[in-house]
Amino acid sequence: MAQGALAASVAASGSAFKVSGDRLEGEDFTVMPGVNTEPGGKQHAVLVVTARQAELRNLCVSLLLPTPLGRMTVVVRAGTSRPVQATGLSVEASEALGDLQLKQVEAQAGSGAGGNGDRLGGLTGSVSHLVAVNPRFTGWHGAAGSFTLHDLNVRMKPGDHECF
Repeated sequence: MAQGALAASVAASGSAFKVSGDRLEGEDFTVMPGVNTEPGGKQHAVLVVTARQAELRNLCVSLLLPTPLGRMTVVVRAGTSRPVQATGLSVEASEALGDLQLKQVEAQAGSGAGGNGDRLGGLTGSVSHLVAVNPRFTGWHGAAGSFTLHDLNVRMKPGDHECF
């Protein structure tokens, strides 16, 4: 791994997290329907998005939590001077928004459940290069082989301070 990079996995049992940024750019993206299963067994229909490599400018990640002190928001910000970089990225999102530019797009009808039973079948898509302006998504799980965060700021804020 590169200096300043780390392997990362994010999951928020029972709560979705929100991610936004100014510009997402990356290589070898795929998307397919799937199912996220929480440790307690509750399931959510998701889009499973993977990328070989991605960069995001002005990253914001937020998670709204109920606490004995009232609602609190964990807010992670990074990538203000240099983009956040990830390799081997995988995200399970229930919603994805933004303005997209795609290269070498391929779509294919799915074949039903995968070997581990967490695929819904349906339409699978892939692109060789993606640029998303003002990307926003609501996620249930995220993982990366490596994750490099520049200008990292992590805060716990009272109240609702989600990224969008």
